[in-house]
Amino acid sequence: MSRFMVGRQPIFDNKLDVRGYELLFRDPGMTLPGGDAMTADVLVRAGLDLGLGNLVGNKLAFVNATRPFLVGEQDIPFPPEQTVIEILAGVAHDAEAVSGCRWLVSEGYRLAFDDYDWNGPDDPLLEFVSIIKLDIQSLSKAQLETDVEKTSGRGIELVALKVETQEQLKYCKELGFDLFQGYLLSRPEIVEGTDLSPSKATCLRVVNELCDPYADAHDIQHVVEMDPALSYRFLRLAGEGAARGLYRKISSVREGVVLLGRQKMRAWIMLMLLAGTSHAASEQLRIAMTRARMSELMGGRLAPETADSAFTVGLVSALDLLLGAPLGKVVASLNLADELVDALMERGGLLGRILADVMAWEMGGSELRLRCGLSLGSLERSYLDALAWSTEICSLMEETEVVASLR
Repeated sequence: MSRFMVGRQPIFDNKLDVRGYELLFRDPGMTLPGGDAMTADVLVRAGLDLGLGNLVGNKLAFVNATRPFLVGEQDIPFPPEQTVIEILAGVAHDAEAVSGCRWLVSEGYRLAFDDYDWNGPDDPLLEFVSIIKLDIQSLSKAQLETDVEKTSGRGIELVALKVETQEQLKYCKELGFDLFQGYLLSRPEIVEGTDLSPSKATCLRVVNELCDPYADAHDIQHVVEMDPALSYRFLRLAGEGAARGLYRKISSVREGVVLLGRQKMRAWIMLMLLAGTSHAASEQLRIAMTRARMSELMGGRLAPETADSAFTVGLVSALDLLLGAPLGKVVASLNLADELVDALMERGGLLGRILADVMAWEMGGSELRLRCGLSLGSLERSYLDALAWSTEICSLMEETEVVASLR
């Protein structure tokens, strides 16, 4: 677990209201990976770790995209109606790019040229672009006037980049720019969060399951549940869909897997692999996995239909330990079903009683009072089975990561 950063810089309209935010790669260690990895890192941090709604609200998200994201080699699993994909300078505007941009627009994404140069030959991508950014610091007044004139009648919005003085802002408004970005209005803001990344081994196993036409939701669920970080990310992603009214509230990891669907899960998994994943399981992960599995086993013994929800309650109850954040804040970010929230926060219902007994078992002591209805012997068997399972899974993850690092 570590800290991470994402940059965001507002883009303003003529009334100086925020129209959207450009999302920017930032790294606490000041290391710069390749462009593909930087785009993947921004997407994962913004979409999974922070939550796009928490980062940009209902505003547009402007995302820099390298060639693989334009031609369909990598997906951009942000909501199309809220996403502007910025085509970076240096990307070849060939037939493959034309085909990729046509598909992105048909899916509802908006495309933008970043720091566009009008002096080149006729551009085949121009028909797909609805926003163009111009660097006002690098262009003369005559060039700016010419470039603005060239967009007239095309239905293209112009963004004035690097606006640093009131005079520049006034001049760009008079020229007919629609949007404005620069230090005069706002410098990039750094948003920090806590990194809980899944293991590369688990991500690869999920990819294998998603590519297997005979694998069902149960098969995928079991692999996802092997990694608390991956479970948390998918619960959060499905929870954002629930918050927007796309799904009902989530009652288990399995339900989150089903609601997200194979295509969206595969897109996010590939981004996680591209952006980088954690190495080796920590003792905190073992505790979380043991607690989740123990809750699942106890739920299965008491009421088999509650097993999946019991696993999820046990897992989420350990996320405050893993994320270093108050449990209430974690629960609020997930859009869980009411009975799960009640179990986590009030120890209500059967799921709450199961969790209370699991937590009491962890605490130990001579005055253990059980609430769920299982015997002390059954509780002990559930714990030992859960401990053996989590130890085996964590060892497998660690061994796989070591082998991968030696290649």
